[in-house]
Amino acid sequence: MAEALGNQIKQSKARLVLSLIFILIIGIISNYIYVLAVYVGPLSEFRGWSANSIVLAYSMAMFVGIPVFMIGQVVSNKFGMKRTLVASGVIYGLAILLSGLVENVWLFVACQGVIGSIGMYGILICTIQIVNVLFPTRKGLVIGLLYGSQAAGAAALAPIATVFIAHFNVSLALILQGALFTVILFVCCALILDPTKDGVSAEEAEEEVDLNRPSMTWRHMLKHPGFYLMCLSIFSIQMIGNVLIADAAYLAEGVYQATPAQSAYGVSLFSLAGGVGGVVVGFASDKIGPYKTTAILGVLDGILLAVLAVVGAESFTVFLVILTIQGFTYNGITTLNPVMSTDAFGQKDLGICIGFMSVSTMAVGFAGPQLGLSVPFVPMVAICAVLSIIGGVLVVFAKNTFNSYYRKIGSNVVLK
Repeated sequence: MAEALGNQIKQSKARLVLSLIFILIIGIISNYIYVLAVYVGPLSEFRGWSANSIVLAYSMAMFVGIPVFMIGQVVSNKFGMKRTLVASGVIYGLAILLSGLVENVWLFVACQGVIGSIGMYGILICTIQIVNVLFPTRKGLVIGLLYGSQAAGAAALAPIATVFIAHFNVSLALILQGALFTVILFVCCALILDPTKDGVSAEEAEEEVDLNRPSMTWRHMLKHPGFYLMCLSIFSIQMIGNVLIADAAYLAEGVYQATPAQSAYGVSLFSLAGGVGGVVVGFASDKIGPYKTTAILGVLDGILLAVLAVVGAESFTVFLVILTIQGFTYNGITTLNPVMSTDAFGQKDLGICIGFMSVSTMAVGFAGPQLGLSVPFVPMVAICAVLSIIGGVLVVFAKNTFNSYYRKIGSNVVLK
């Protein structure tokens, strides 16, 4: 069995490259919930639904993630990550298709916000698992490319959706795109290399790639201080990113009296820098380690944020520089979260561990926008700068406590 698995993992570069291409295509398509804004007006007009009811689909999607990560891991362990990925892709595409057929807004919310999100998060956790096995020495770069493809997909699919809506009614646009996504995702998910072929479990697959994988389970994780240090670090270090991802346009127009076009330009800079940041930071983490990379980013980002705010708080140009730097670091650090998890926890419990850690992501996703709206700009930036530095330091403590645990159990794993 080990020999068969070794042949399976050590595939030709051509097959690995094809798998990477399929992973990126999946990433482009699987973030369609972020295109919901395009549909709000047309759906409201076509169906007579209130805009507030329609956007509940997005809110539901944010809450579905944590249980799906946890349950998805159990399903993946039982049926295999490849089969679970294929099923998630089909569920995702069909949910979009069904959302175009329903005539009740609550059924629409269920299709897009619940069923579609089950597929979306199922795709994400299975993709991370597969990347962890197929690209063990390049997983930071590949996950960075995956997150970059998701950002590019959200940007590209919005105008495509607009074209569909212009040529068909909004209901038929959803049906056609859902059908198209179902076919594309089924093909791409089915053609990705299967790390657990021939009945080999996810744990055995991981062990074949690296015999020194850690053995911390989710139960151990909840008892270990490293987990809570990581959660605090994520909350602290991502505060400024969550402020800007929600409030950038509001701050540009409210603080600097920017025009809507200028504020849109700033938001675009944040997004474009985010796509680059995921790839560059992911690549760097493969060289020096995800924990060290996160710590350096957190500390340097906090220092730069403080300096820029003090030196050029009155300048809209400096604000654009802040947006660019924060887009780069925010998506870079977001990319490193699953990379750090794949280093710290075993494949069998990866989704459950990420699910628990997502609580801190949800918390900062709520707190960040509120901070940006309720505190004057310069004090808000100062708070975020301090939090970013604290977050960078906490990552180092988390890494050290994890390494202490592995030494204690006799493992020669060293997190970097």
